Amino acid sequence: MKKLTWLLAALLLNSTVYSASKPNIIIIMSDDSGYTDLGCYGGEIDTPNLDKMASNGLRFKNFYNNGRCSPTRASLMTGRDSAHAGFAAGTLGGWNREMKQPSYRARMPYTLPTIAELMKQSGYTTMMTGKWHLGGSLLKLNPGSQAWWKQTHPGWELTEEEIEADFNALPAQRGFDKFFGLIEGETHLFMTPEDKHEYLEGNQHTKLKYEQTYKMHCYYDDEQRYPYTANHGKTSKAFYATDGMTDRAIEMIEEALEDKSKPFFMYMAYRAPHLPIQAPQELVDKYLSRYDDLAKVEIDRVKGLAKQGLWDSNNKYRKHFSACRKAPEKYHLRAAIHAAMIEKIDQNVGKIIASLKKTGAFDNTLILYFSDNGAASHLGQLMNTPYFGCKALLYEGGTKTHCIAQWPKVIKKGSITESTGWVGDLLPTFLDIAGATYPKEFRGVATSPLDGRSILPILEGKTMSPPEYLFANDKGQQSVIFKGRWKLLIEPGWYVLTNKKPGISYELYDLQEDPAERINLANKQPEIVDQLRKVCAQWQQDNGILDYGELLKTRPNFSK
Repeated sequence: MKKLTWLLAALLLNSTVYSASKPNIIIIMSDDSGYTDLGCYGGEIDTPNLDKMASNGLRFKNFYNNGRCSPTRASLMTGRDSAHAGFAAGTLGGWNREMKQPSYRARMPYTLPTIAELMKQSGYTTMMTGKWHLGGSLLKLNPGSQAWWKQTHPGWELTEEEIEADFNALPAQRGFDKFFGLIEGETHLFMTPEDKHEYLEGNQHTKLKYEQTYKMHCYYDDEQRYPYTANHGKTSKAFYATDGMTDRAIEMIEEALEDKSKPFFMYMAYRAPHLPIQAPQELVDKYLSRYDDLAKVEIDRVKGLAKQGLWDSNNKYRKHFSACRKAPEKYHLRAAIHAAMIEKIDQNVGKIIASLKKTGAFDNTLILYFSDNGAASHLGQLMNTPYFGCKALLYEGGTKTHCIAQWPKVIKKGSITESTGWVGDLLPTFLDIAGATYPKEFRGVATSPLDGRSILPILEGKTMSPPEYLFANDKGQQSVIFKGRWKLLIEPGWYVLTNKKPGISYELYDLQEDPAERINLANKQPEIVDQLRKVCAQWQQDNGILDYGELLKTRPNFSK
C-alpha cells in the first residue's frame, strides 16, 4: 500500500512539474531569414551562439510559418489561422492596407485572446521588444494624425469606436506589461540623434540610446520604397535596431527576474534581415568574399545541411546558380549585408543567453528561435536552398524555417525532430507548459477552437504525427499539406503573373520523396488533387478568404 501511495504521488508530481515550477519563455523571431542561413543548418554565416543553442537543444526539420510577416505574427499571437485574426491572404499591418472585411481587417480583433494576454492570466510577466506589425495606432493620443487616417481610408467614417479599436490593437493593450519597439513593419535600422524615429515604449514615443559607434552601411536601391539615408558611410554614435532591441530586452528580463514569484514571457521580434538591408561596415566587408562563387555557396549549403543530419544527400533540388548563370547586379553585396545582419542577430542571442546565465535563470528558460518566413525575393532562393521559393510564395522555401528550441531542464541536447511544427502551435504549447487552458469565452464573446496544437511532446523528445491538414494562403495562392506528405499548390507564384494566365494552375508534390518540390504530380494523381482542392475550398469559406481579384478593386496595391 505504501509503495502504491508513493507511486501515485510520483506520478502526480511528474504531471504538475511545469505548473509547480513554470519555466521562463523567450521567443526570438528573425525577419526574412532563410532556412540554411545558420551554421547549424548548413550555412556559411558565422552563428556560433545559435549553433551552441542547437547543440544544447532541439532542431526541427519541418517547422512552418505563414510565408509572410503579419500573417505569421497573427498566428503566433493567437494560435489561429491568420484570417481569423484579420490577416488573410498576405494582408499586412498598416493603415494603407486595411479593409472592411473581417478576414482582411489588418488589425487583430479585441475579442480574440493573444498569447500575451493568456500568459499574463497564467501568472507570467509579459514583455516584448521589436516589430509588432499587427495593426493599431495612437490615433487616440494623437488627434493630429486623423487627416492621414482619412487619406488612407477613402470612403470610411472615423468614429470614436474606430479610434478606440485602433488603440486597443497595440501591444500594451494586448497583454504585454512592457513593450519597446515599432508598430509598423519597415524603417531604417540605423538611427542617429538627427533622425526621426517611430519607436515606442508602451504607448509613448521614446528616446533612443545612441551609445555605440558604428560605421554604417545602408544599402540603397529603390528611392520609391526606401528614401535614401545620409547615414550610409558615416561613422558615428547611433542606435542599431538589433543591438538596441536586445539591450532593452535584457533590461526587461533582469527587472522581471527581481520578482522571483513570477516567471516571464518575452517575445523578441527582430527587424533583421528585412529590407532595408543595413549593417556595420566591418561585418559587410567580412562577408563580401564569401559570395564570390554563388554556385559553390549553394552546393555547400546543401552539403552542410546534409552533414548536420537535416537533409538526405540523395535528394535532388532545384539549383538557382551555376557557373554559366550570371548573378544580378549587386547581388553579392546584398548577400554580404544579409549575412552581416544574421551575424549581428547571433551576437545578440549570445548576449541574451549570457544574461540568463548571469542571473541564474538559464536552466529554467525555454528559448525558441525561428524566422517569420523565408528569405525575400531580393536574394532569390539562395538563402532558402535546397528548398524552392522565397518569402510570399507558398513553396517550401517561403513557408519553412529553421527552428531551434533550448530548454536545459527538458530538451535532450543535440536532438533533431522530423515531427511537424507550425508557428500557430506555440500558443497551445505554452498554455500546456503553464498548466492553463484556452478560454471558452473572452471579453464576453465565445471563442472558437484553436487551429494550432500543443507540441510539448516534441520538446520532451517524443514523436508526433503531422497535422491532418496544414493550410496557407497568400494573395491568390493557396496551399495545403496533407498528413505531412502531399502538398497541393493552387495558383502558386506572384499574382501579377499568375492572373494573366488562363485557367487555374495546380501543382502537387510528394514531400516525402521530393522535399524540394521538383516534380509536379498533379496530372498523375488527379484524385488527390481533387480531394485537396475541395478541402481548400471549404477552408477558404470557413476563413472568409475572398476572390483576390475582387479584393484588388478595393486596394489595388495589394497585388505587390
